[in-house]
Amino acid sequence: MANCRSPPHFTAFWFSTAAFCYVFFFAVIMSKATPNPYPVVKIGALVDLNTRRGKDISSALHLALINVNKEVSLFQGIRFELEIEDCSCDPIQGVASAMELTKKGVAIILGPQSSIVAHVVACIGEATQIPILSFGATDPNLSMDQYSYFFRTAPSDEDQMSAIATLIESFNWQDVTIIFTDDDHGADGASSLHRSLQERDIRSFNSSRIPLNPTADKLREQLLQLDSAESRVFVLHTAGGLGLKILTLAAGLDMFRSGYVWIVTDLTASALVKPNNDLKDFISYEGLLAVHRFIYPSSLYKDLLIQLQGENFSDIHNLNVLGGPDAYTIYAYDAFFAAAYAITLHLAQGNNLSFTEYYKVHDGFHAEDDFRHMKVLESGPALRSALWNTSFMGTCGLIQFDKHGDVGNVVFEFVNLVGENFSVVAYWVGGNHLITSAPHVLDNGSITINSTSENANTTSLNIVWPGGSREIPKGWVPPKSGSPLRIGVPMKAGYHEIVSQTKSADNKTIYDGFCIEVFEIAVKRLRYSVSFEYIPLFSDIMGKVNPLYDNLIDMVHSGEYDAAVGDITITAERLRLVDFTQPFIESGLVVLVKKRDNRLGNPWSFLQPFTPTMWCTILGFTVFIGIVIWILDHAENHEFQGEMKKQLFSVLWFMFSTLFTTHKEETKTILARTILILWLFVVLILNSSYTASLTAILTVEQLKPEIKGLESLIERNLVIGYQTGSFVKDYLIGLHVHPDRLKDLGSWKDYKSALDLGQSKGGVAAIVDERPYIDLFLSLDCRHYTIAGPEFTKSGWGFVSKRGSELIDDLSAEILKMSQDMELERLHDKWFNEQKCSEIEATIDEQSNRLGIRSFWALFVIMGSVGIASIILYGVHGFLNRFC
Repeated sequence: MANCRSPPHFTAFWFSTAAFCYVFFFAVIMSKATPNPYPVVKIGALVDLNTRRGKDISSALHLALINVNKEVSLFQGIRFELEIEDCSCDPIQGVASAMELTKKGVAIILGPQSSIVAHVVACIGEATQIPILSFGATDPNLSMDQYSYFFRTAPSDEDQMSAIATLIESFNWQDVTIIFTDDDHGADGASSLHRSLQERDIRSFNSSRIPLNPTADKLREQLLQLDSAESRVFVLHTAGGLGLKILTLAAGLDMFRSGYVWIVTDLTASALVKPNNDLKDFISYEGLLAVHRFIYPSSLYKDLLIQLQGENFSDIHNLNVLGGPDAYTIYAYDAFFAAAYAITLHLAQGNNLSFTEYYKVHDGFHAEDDFRHMKVLESGPALRSALWNTSFMGTCGLIQFDKHGDVGNVVFEFVNLVGENFSVVAYWVGGNHLITSAPHVLDNGSITINSTSENANTTSLNIVWPGGSREIPKGWVPPKSGSPLRIGVPMKAGYHEIVSQTKSADNKTIYDGFCIEVFEIAVKRLRYSVSFEYIPLFSDIMGKVNPLYDNLIDMVHSGEYDAAVGDITITAERLRLVDFTQPFIESGLVVLVKKRDNRLGNPWSFLQPFTPTMWCTILGFTVFIGIVIWILDHAENHEFQGEMKKQLFSVLWFMFSTLFTTHKEETKTILARTILILWLFVVLILNSSYTASLTAILTVEQLKPEIKGLESLIERNLVIGYQTGSFVKDYLIGLHVHPDRLKDLGSWKDYKSALDLGQSKGGVAAIVDERPYIDLFLSLDCRHYTIAGPEFTKSGWGFVSKRGSELIDDLSAEILKMSQDMELERLHDKWFNEQKCSEIEATIDEQSNRLGIRSFWALFVIMGSVGIASIILYGVHGFLNRFC
């Protein structure tokens, strides 16, 4: 047989085939021996690729994808893929894009950028059980309380509105206007600011809604309306592009001059501080304050800036928030890492990422194929829990979600635009305080405040305000609408010293009186001019009955009047509706009664000048002095000699007659004469005191009213008069006085007539009214009327304005100054020039006129000592004459 040999090329062919089969068989065996259970996990993202921010966010997400996939061990070998859909910041497009992502089987959807799209996409997340992790939706109403699958790495507007409210409170601005877009994001942010201001007792809040696609003319019209109002503190809460457009128009309308305050929220602030912006374009906004998220310059943040520099930026001079990328780009980068951590934890817990088409889960669901074939994540609740439990240090700080799905430990900074530069003037780290130094973030994510950092106040904040001024703006001005303030003036039937209205020779209306003059002087003292016009408020019967003051308060509260000037008492009920100035006169309630004729009163009044003890002392000393004089003088005085009965009678007659200076007997010895002279001096003092005291007592008894005060007036069930229109009626009813016992009186003439008639003849027993009115009444006639009892319910009169008006605070300051420099006292003396009554006031207590032993104890001690000493001296002298 022939020896056959295979050709070389044929041998090589079979060898290659055998080697290929071996390698293929080995690869199959090895792939089955060591399978990869999670080859690819998709993460979706909704981004507006038509905007510069959207493109930056897209670049940051791709960079995050690269960095995550590099960390093989950290994420347990899971390979992630990124699916981006363009949502164009349009709700309809957002729904379509989100549905497309669910069909692609994404485990988590990042985004969207805007709150308006987030509302509808969150509903998709609810239906498909796919968590929505937004990096740009800041609407405070977007939370897990409403959408259980909604999370976000961007801070809620609730936080930045609290920061703004804290700044406003620091400068004590009471009138604030917020300008916002007319959508859910703008309205919810405005509501959040309103709540924060109310918590800080900032009373006046105004809002201006901007249409979603406004024309320049429409914006200019709204700005002109705002410029004509009182508020000068404007908070701008819109998207960045619209915000810059509004600021440019405002600058053109000269609304960045001295006295204005402009504060922009984070979206507009981010548009301002972009690193490629030429700040020369914004020089007309000088003095602007911007609220910006503070990101601590950690090593992670610096590393990200270095990576982004080549992709997004041409140059970075300073690695800080003002020179870095847009904050929302950072939020997106951290959102991708948060999704990767959550998915890794979810799978490590033994869960899978299986999907079921939507129509299979909901048997009764009928719709187009796009909705029917949405994929539902079967383990969605478990993935949501994993995302909830995710915690790591991200680029912008600690990423850890609270019960609302928001990140905590948010810090905001206030940036001041000065010339062509931005400077940080304050930081907000939560609560009601601002600090002046940047806080420090520890490795565990907690925020600490430097020991050298102080709480910011109006003096420590180095802010340049619009117009280049460093003087803190007042925050409001009088309205520029051209119409003066409408001042309501209550016109009383009487008491023209308080408020009056007359006609001049040229038929002009002239308002005068104490209240009017105080108000006009206070207005002239203001640092700005205020135009106003008085509008008189009469009752239904002009000039006859006083107007109802509560009606005037309601008119101010409703806006019919801007303010009210007059004798308006400050009460708790009225303070709930309007604001009052500092009281310009004190006022309390008193009881006015008619004096009674008591001249035929107490028949024993002649004993009342001295107390019983005093009477006994006088009687005792009279007898004592008589005995002393008898001892000293009976040896030489024949009047004191004879029978004992005669001597006793003579001595007593002699001494009691000294009380009336009618004695005829003479003393013979020097000692007796000395004692008698001293005693007559004492008697002279006692007689004078007795006469004065008895006169006062009889006068008081003659003028003393029967009613002792308000308590006795109420207890005795008497008819009480009050001034028509005043709060006294409600006050007395509150003290359980039946309305039938109350009678309204319109003027001081009615007062006089009602008191003269008395209760028995259809009048009143007493009148309860405020002290200034009663003082004016008594200045006309204090002979027949008086005040019974003490003054009660201390209060005062103040000027009234609608709540939140800054004019009230400024007028209060001027009234206080008028009080300090005695101007109010001068005006009071001018208008309340009370006539002096010659009679003694009826309120003097008759007991104060009674004289006791305390008033004369020194006289009696001297008299007694001299008497005893004279007896001793007389005894010694007699002893010496008898035995020596």
